[in-house]
This record gives sequence, C-alpha cells and structure tokens, in this order.
Amino acid sequence: MVRWTRSARIAPGKEPQAIQWAKEMTEFINKKYSGHLSVYMDCFGEVGTLRWFEDLENLAAVEKRMQQMMADQEFRQRESQVPTLFQGGAFDTVMAAL
Repeated sequence: MVRWTRSARIAPGKEPQAIQWAKEMTEFINKKYSGHLSVYMDCFGEVGTLRWFEDLENLAAVEKRMQQMMADQEFRQRESQVPTLFQGGAFDTVMAAL
C-alpha cells in the first residue's frame, strides 16, 4: 500500500475559489477514476495549504493514475485554473506503508 499526497499553497485572496475548485476536482477524479481521493486544508502549520490524499495498491497504480489524468482533456482543462488559484506549484509525495 502506498499513499500519494499533493500539497499546494493557496494564492493570496483566492481561498474561497481554491477551496471550491479543490472540492470539485476531488469529486471529478473520484467519479471518473473510481478513486478515493480526499482533500484537506491545514488549520495549523502551513495555514492556507490544501493537501490531497489517496491510498493506492502500489507505485504502478500511482503511475497509471497519473498517466490517465495527463491524457484526459477534461482533467487538463480543469487543471488549467491552478496557476491563478495557487502559488509556487504543487508538491507530490508518495509514502509506503510499513
């Protein structure tokens, strides 16, 4: 089992729009790819940071999901809003269960 995470810092003044976009994108991914993606916002620490989490079977499953999304025109169109809502890009991490 591996856990994939993505974190992104909300751009100044864009919190309501970024939160709405994050919820819609999470719902879209879960519906289209039968995923179990969830999104959270930091309450302490890096306040204003959104984090997505999904547990997948293995690294191959992570790679397959990424390839599917990059080939999906609707996903890419939805993702095109990211530069206006977030600053500094996104940071991905994959962790393995022990």
